[in-house]
Amino acid sequence: MCPLASPWSRRREVSMPGSFLSSDLFDRYAHLRTLWRADPVLYARQRLGLTPTVQQAALLAAVAPSGAKVTARAGHGVGKTTATGAAIWWHLECFDYSKTPCTAPTASQLEQILWSELARLCRGADLRAESLGLPGALRLSALFDLSAQRIADRGRPREWFAVARTARPDNPDALQGFHAGGPAGGEGRGALMFVIEEASGVPDAVFEVAEGALSGPGARLLMVGNPTRNTGFFARSHKQDRSAYTALHFCCADSPLVDPGYRPGLVRKYGEGSNIVRVRADGVFPRQDDDVLIALEWAEAALGRTAEGGGHERRLGLDVARFGDDRTVFVLRAGPAVEALEVTTGRDTMAVAGQARRLSALWRAQRVFVDEIGVGAGVVDRLREEGVPVVGVNVATAAPERVVGEERGALLRDHLWLCLRAWLRDSQPGFAGLPRDLAQDLAGELVCPRYGFEGSGRLKLESKEALKRRGVRSPDLADALALTFYEGGAAGRVTALRW
Repeated sequence: MCPLASPWSRRREVSMPGSFLSSDLFDRYAHLRTLWRADPVLYARQRLGLTPTVQQAALLAAVAPSGAKVTARAGHGVGKTTATGAAIWWHLECFDYSKTPCTAPTASQLEQILWSELARLCRGADLRAESLGLPGALRLSALFDLSAQRIADRGRPREWFAVARTARPDNPDALQGFHAGGPAGGEGRGALMFVIEEASGVPDAVFEVAEGALSGPGARLLMVGNPTRNTGFFARSHKQDRSAYTALHFCCADSPLVDPGYRPGLVRKYGEGSNIVRVRADGVFPRQDDDVLIALEWAEAALGRTAEGGGHERRLGLDVARFGDDRTVFVLRAGPAVEALEVTTGRDTMAVAGQARRLSALWRAQRVFVDEIGVGAGVVDRLREEGVPVVGVNVATAAPERVVGEERGALLRDHLWLCLRAWLRDSQPGFAGLPRDLAQDLAGELVCPRYGFEGSGRLKLESKEALKRRGVRSPDLADALALTFYEGGAAGRVTALRW
């Protein structure tokens, strides 16, 4: 229970288990809250024990004014979640009867990232309070009860809290029903601050619901995220509606928290000027590339999403390395869930077949789909000999006549990528079960290939060789995933192909 809303404010001395709070100590704490209320950066330093970077301090300072509307676009790893967590704790502790609704596109973003960071900051604040010899009653964990989706004042849990609510297209009311207000008397009572994590992925309908509450006196808004979409509420807050917000931009190059090799590594993989480099490293919006098959926002959304694969066929896709720097990739998909991914290099046909057999059993794959062009043919033959349920896929054959969306592919590879695009757009797939680095690489490869059209009007995906000529690595992970969308029977073989 925060002191200004408790019996502590009405008694000169208070005895609590393991502590004795004198009126002098209480008055000093009340004075600190007044100082912190005006200066979130000071709060982060003194209460949470943080040393904010210049970027983090800029975000915290921006939310201080009453009625602040802050929108921050950033690259990966600059500490935006820590700064957001510090802002939430500041709002909770420094404003009596405050309400802090928090939302994000996925439950995992809220629970596993934001709420986990809030718990970490609370532990750090408690350790700092202990080291300073403060009474146990003044530790954050004594003042607030922290659960998986809620932080609440221990004395007024229904009136004073932060809460996590997932924002999905089928749940646009995530931020509905919150209004400023609390018992009369006292500066900042009943303050309201909406916090929106990964704001690019939040549907516009959610913002529209919140706008009514934001029109109240003193209500704050804090939006943070990677700028994955060129359209929507978050994008407009940095573009045509910028004058209504404090718009912040944090790139990785300006953050001491980001490894100096991070951006060069992305450039080596995806090319200078690619949308992956722009969004993840530079914190700028993607270019409107009309010739990119898969939108960055769809691939990035899958990174933080958990999907259930129960009831779906478990399909293992295997893309076998062809050239020196290509990789052999195994990926397991069950409906909307990409559950496992493994990458190897420099292995011969027998070794790849042995690994495929082992992973097929380990991952409980029901069928294995192998690109059987060139060296892949030997892997298919070996797996058949060993009784593995394998399907050879010749991606160089003509695409089926079936239309995917409004397009027909020229070759089977083009058709499979069209199926992959439709799945990413419509099926709410999730990569959250994969190791983070592999999930990031998969999402990055999905958005690299461009496309054009043949004279017949059929869609043709950019070849691996063309990708390499413009400095982009072969999309082996994405090609392996695309194989899992094959629906035909065993195809014929070719011994050489340039695509």
